[in-house]
Amino acid sequence: MELKNPILDIEMTEENKDQLASLKNGFEELSSEEKIDVIDFQNLMLQKVSNHREKYGMPECSQNSTRCADEIISHMSPKSLDYSQMCINYYVSKISATLRK
Repeated sequence: MELKNPILDIEMTEENKDQLASLKNGFEELSSEEKIDVIDFQNLMLQKVSNHREKYGMPECSQNSTRCADEIISHMSPKSLDYSQMCINYYVSKISATLRK
């Protein structure tokens, strides 16, 4: 089964190319178990904001998470938590940029 990171579905532009390349490289450095936690956590977040997805240019949820946020976070390694924080920061900056327009 291929692990699909939703943040990498965001269209790469000149403005976001460096950030997305860094996120892609960071994802590749994670173990398979860490990747599953990161993907579950991102998909859970994307499910919560799904009604605003198009407005802010967020990717679609690639799969439904079967675990709650507490379960996912308690299982995450420090490395996958750090990576998830980078993804959250990217999503928040994308939303902020949209709101400033």
